[in-house]
Amino acid sequence: MNYYIINLVATRQEQQLIFVGRGYRQDSIDPTQALVVREDLLNKSLERFDNGRTTRAILIEKFESHTGHWRELVGWVTSEQKKGAVA
Repeated sequence: MNYYIINLVATRQEQQLIFVGRGYRQDSIDPTQALVVREDLLNKSLERFDNGRTTRAILIEKFESHTGHWRELVGWVTSEQKKGAVA
């Protein structure tokens, strides 16, 4: 399985998914420019690729099939979820 790596700091700043860039490319909103990491490498380097503070790994298949809000992909509460919790 393969994963995209999300730059959480930039994502929080820009309020949209920012993918870590592949090779020497800059980080991007375009998944075709994103770094793709195999599961075995991801599991060996969780602090680098999926530490929850600066990066989050998202399974590519999950990203491609996701129909909800992008915030759900990184585990952040959406405004709809906040409203439901208050009601």
